[in-house]
Amino acid sequence: MASAMSGQSPASAAALAAAAVLVLTVALILAGGVEAKSKQKTCDKGWECKGSIYCCNETISDFFQVYQFENLFSKRNSPIAHAVGFWDYHSFIVASSEYQPLGFGTTGGKEMGMKEVAAFLGHVGSKTSCGYGVATGGPLAWGLCYNHEMSPSQSYCSQDYLYPCTPGVDYFGRGALPVYCGGK
Repeated sequence: MASAMSGQSPASAAALAAAAVLVLTVALILAGGVEAKSKQKTCDKGWECKGSIYCCNETISDFFQVYQFENLFSKRNSPIAHAVGFWDYHSFIVASSEYQPLGFGTTGGKEMGMKEVAAFLGHVGSKTSCGYGVATGGPLAWGLCYNHEMSPSQSYCSQDYLYPCTPGVDYFGRGALPVYCGGK
């Protein structure tokens, strides 16, 4: 009845009301989407933030390039190295991508990520170095020479450990991180 007094037909008033409801509905949906996006942001790197304040920082491959890997570990494929062809940049990036959503090299900003990756690679390089015997250029030039412990001189097994070794299984360092005892 109010629409008849204003000079509009009931049909046009209904159409106007429907349009207003539609516009308000779309506005509410868009506003809700913006709010949801601000709370749950999705990274363009293929993994979700899960609400972390450090979410969506650069990935390791954004600041650690193949030429840097090659400069750090340039002798890893020398004939004297024991792991020729085993270590490469692509494999490091693929392996590290499993831990980047958990924060490896991606928390605290670019500088902190670079420090964390540098510390990790420094540790790995020192534990896999061929050492002084073959190290022209110094032992630090020979990181990633090994991919497993050569002729372990000690047994890492003891029944006194909290987690004793499985009978008949040899325990020795594999990959870039050494084994120290049955408790780790």
